[in-house]
Amino acid sequence: MQDFNDAIIIACATQGGALPSLASEQTGLSRVAVSRRLQKLTQAAYLQRHGSGTRPSYSLGVRRFWMGRLPRLDMVRRGGEMAIWERHLAPLLEDLRANVKSLANTAFTEMLNNALDHSQAHHVLMGLHWSDGQLQMVVADDGVGVFAKVAKAANLFDPRLAILELAKGKFTTAPEGHSGMGIFVSSRMMDGFAIESQGLHFDPHDSSHPLGAFNWIDIAAGLKPHPVGTVLRMSIAQDSTRTAKDVYLKYFEPEEIGAEAFHTTEIPVRLAQLSSELVSRSQAKWVMERASQFKTVILDFEGVNHVGQAFVDEVFRVFALAHPQIQLQTMGMTPAVAQLVGLFVKR
Repeated sequence: MQDFNDAIIIACATQGGALPSLASEQTGLSRVAVSRRLQKLTQAAYLQRHGSGTRPSYSLGVRRFWMGRLPRLDMVRRGGEMAIWERHLAPLLEDLRANVKSLANTAFTEMLNNALDHSQAHHVLMGLHWSDGQLQMVVADDGVGVFAKVAKAANLFDPRLAILELAKGKFTTAPEGHSGMGIFVSSRMMDGFAIESQGLHFDPHDSSHPLGAFNWIDIAAGLKPHPVGTVLRMSIAQDSTRTAKDVYLKYFEPEEIGAEAFHTTEIPVRLAQLSSELVSRSQAKWVMERASQFKTVILDFEGVNHVGQAFVDEVFRVFALAHPQIQLQTMGMTPAVAQLVGLFVKR
């Protein structure tokens, strides 16, 4: 597991100059300690050593790593999320495939902007790790917590329902400056995407391909002495063929602008279960809340093993009759759930 000193030493090593003394000055480590870390970073392929003797030079290795912890307000005043991307991440990703770099750029800057604008945090911890064909990124803060903030803004009785609202898209606590598209779009640009906040967890793929642990970063230690408010982790394969255009064309109307262009949503129905099976009209109303803002609503039943008559009737008859202009689609149904839905609804 790497730390801030490793990130500083890698940055110094790739800048050239009097490396041991510069890195020692910036980290507070002795020149001997810096030299030992340089050796380990080279052995681990984060750096390549060139030349021999007492004054070797270094360049980036096949593995990439960066970590930073900065005051939130300082970042806001000094260029925001794009300054962080351009100074610290873009130089490490110059040889990444153009489509993957574009996806990573969009997702990272969207999520960092959320932390800067919404978290009310003192500090934000950021990290990047590229190894074994996977690019992983982290944005974490010591703020109020994303699910708690959404639950309060939406007057939800349970913060778990905040996860459902965020998963739909078009929800924001600051409508004057945000569209509510960031989490929805970023989660679909990445292969893996997960948010943890105050004991709650959201991973769009947790029923089938959950995002694994990031063993290269200790997030809690990085944000001490403050408690962690929200941790957002993302991962994408370096050989992914996905493009930003692929994502936008699936969910957005090219001839529209702003929130109006966002015409299709996918709602993970399982998030309305909380501690119960999907049997009530209340749960159906939670699922379909704000669904009228879209032209196409895809109901994802992955992770749902049972539905009741009241739930099905409220979604597929009551809502459908009240909103005939909205196209309802389903995905991820088990044969058993599809059979139950078929029993209660005449298509």
